[in-house]
Amino acid sequence: MITVILMVSAIICWSVVWATYKPQAKYNKGMLFAVMLPEHAMEHEEIARIRQRFRQQFFRANSWVAITLGLVAVLHLWTAYQVIYSLIWYFGFFFVMIAPFRHAFRQTLALKREQGWFIGSKQVVLSDLRAARLKNQRMAPLSLFIVPFIIAAGFIVLTGQKWQDDISVAIIFVIGLLLTVMFFALSLAMRRMKAKVYSMDSEVNVLLNQSRRRMLSYLWWWLAIAENIHMFFIYNLLANENAAMDDIWIASIVLFSLIPVVMIYLVYRKLNELEQEVLSQDDKPVYTDDDEYWANGFTYHNPYDKSVFVAKRVGMGETINTATIPGKILVGAVIGISAAVVLGVSFLLIRSEVTSPQMSITAGQRIEVSYPMYNYEFDLAAIEQLELVDEVPSGRKSNGEATDKYARGHFRLDGLGKTRLYIYKNNTPYIRIKLDGAYLFYNDKDPANTRKLFEQLERASELNRRN
Repeated sequence: MITVILMVSAIICWSVVWATYKPQAKYNKGMLFAVMLPEHAMEHEEIARIRQRFRQQFFRANSWVAITLGLVAVLHLWTAYQVIYSLIWYFGFFFVMIAPFRHAFRQTLALKREQGWFIGSKQVVLSDLRAARLKNQRMAPLSLFIVPFIIAAGFIVLTGQKWQDDISVAIIFVIGLLLTVMFFALSLAMRRMKAKVYSMDSEVNVLLNQSRRRMLSYLWWWLAIAENIHMFFIYNLLANENAAMDDIWIASIVLFSLIPVVMIYLVYRKLNELEQEVLSQDDKPVYTDDDEYWANGFTYHNPYDKSVFVAKRVGMGETINTATIPGKILVGAVIGISAAVVLGVSFLLIRSEVTSPQMSITAGQRIEVSYPMYNYEFDLAAIEQLELVDEVPSGRKSNGEATDKYARGHFRLDGLGKTRLYIYKNNTPYIRIKLDGAYLFYNDKDPANTRKLFEQLERASELNRRN
């Protein structure tokens, strides 16, 4: 299952990057490789050579991606190293896939400077654009965000004490709340988005800039609501005791995973269609030449622009102005969090691969299971039933680790409910312990050690009952 998830995720990312950068070799909206060029420049011989080199390099990059992605499937027997390799692959993938575009951008920009192909003016400032910055009447009122915040708080109240007792439930609610805060911050940032010059006609500028702000502000609001509902479906899947309902909850989760992608795509497509419709009827369009601020064609660094977010030249959405202090903080935070996640996940996976749970009986008549993050102990007298079994019921993970080789942590098993697993899969027998309102399964990598431990538990349990 993990192999399928990793492969499908990689293929989706590959498809998105391919669809974003492959079309950059076509002259569109006055740009080639994110460089503003006059139409007659397309007849230059060097432009044709740059295009040809890009296609060759892009083909080689895709070939490299296909070959290296195949190793993810090869490593399916070593889950920890498979995931670590996948994380490394993603970093290499983005670097390799974008490299042909970066080279083409730099070559095209150098040729443009050499030939003197400049369009419009480098810095265009129109006083009437102040109206587009100040008039926010048509934007989504910030007070609307009370709704997703109430939804997030309502889910906490609805679940009662469960979020306090189960860390996985608490994490779900924290994610929902953080997403709401993030979308609220994005809505605030949109109010200071860089006003774009479309035309010498101020009405056209005001119309398009206001429409952009309005649609994006409502987009973030709807996404905040959708993601809170998404978290609610995930919670219900984890808390569901009826296995027959699993398919319904999983289908709901998949649906709400697609909704944000579809919403973002539709909003930006609508904005693009509106821009084309309005400008097609305008006879005074303005083209601004600010290529020098677009490092590599996709990162924006303009110290003269105080906007934190600006519209991308490549792909959909906004990008960060790294010349601003908030922009630098955001980029630094993204890099820092990404590095922490990659290093943290790698450390945990390797530790899980080389560390095995250990169950022991202490002198104080307690049973201890030692394992990082999922240590557990209970009184010997708390054992209600002790068995040696050959099967573990199917179920799902609530908060733990599950690979093709082992399962450790908190699970919900069919017919049993809450269960702690410390097992090597397909490695019978298993020790099954029934406690008050929960079960525990344990086995050693060596079946002989599992049987030996079971006999020790039986003797200790019998002796405890006699005393």
